[in-house]
Amino acid sequence: MMTTRIGPGVAWNKGLVVGQKRAFSLEEIAQIEAHLLQIQSWHDLALLSFGLDTMFRASDLLSTRVWQVQYPSGPIRKLIARRQKKTRHIVNPVLTEQTRDYLRHWLEMGGKQSQDFVFTRNKLRDAHHISRSHYADIVKSWAKILGHNPQNYSSHSVRRSKPAHMYWAGEDIALISRLLGHKSIASTIEYLGITQAKAETAALRHPMMRGAINPGRG
Repeated sequence: MMTTRIGPGVAWNKGLVVGQKRAFSLEEIAQIEAHLLQIQSWHDLALLSFGLDTMFRASDLLSTRVWQVQYPSGPIRKLIARRQKKTRHIVNPVLTEQTRDYLRHWLEMGGKQSQDFVFTRNKLRDAHHISRSHYADIVKSWAKILGHNPQNYSSHSVRRSKPAHMYWAGEDIALISRLLGHKSIASTIEYLGITQAKAETAALRHPMMRGAINPGRG
C-alpha cells in the first residue's frame, strides 16, 4: 500500500496501524454493475471491469492507452502485456468477454484513437486520463451505493477484489501472485490479508466457554 509523506522522509502513518482497504465481494460487484447499467455509465463500467480483470495499480490502469487494449483492426485484446511502473515487472492480464464488451462500447462512444487514454472524464479527443483522486472518488461512490463507509474503500479495493475471490475459491496463491506482479508469495499473502483472515476464522472455530446461559430464556 502506498505511503503518503508529509515532509522529508516522514510518512503520515509512521507509528500507526493503518488497515488495508476492503475488497468488493461478487455480490457487491453485481450490485454496482447493475446500478451502472441502469444509469448507462459506460466509462465506469469499463473502468470497473478492466480494473477487476487486470488487477492493475492505479498508476498503471489510468495510464492505459487505446492501442494497449485494442488491435488496429478493431477487436479488443484478450491478453495484454504491461510493465508495471512500480516494480518494472511485466504482467499479462487476461480480459474476460464482458470486460472486452464494456471497453468496446466505451471506446466506440468516445470515438477514441490508438494514442488516446482509455479512461478520461469526457469523450474529447486527446483528453487527459482521470486523476488518481478522481478514480478513488469513483470507487468511494460505489461503496456508498452499497451502503458502506466510503473511507474503507479506494482504488486498491478494485485491485484486491478478484485476487481475493480467486484465493478463497481455491486458486493457487502462486498464480495469483504472478497476476498481481508481486515479487514474492509472501507479499501477496500480506497484501490480501490472508494470514489475518485465516487467524480470525481459526480462532472462531475454538470457543473456550461453554455458554451455559440460554439466550432464548429470560
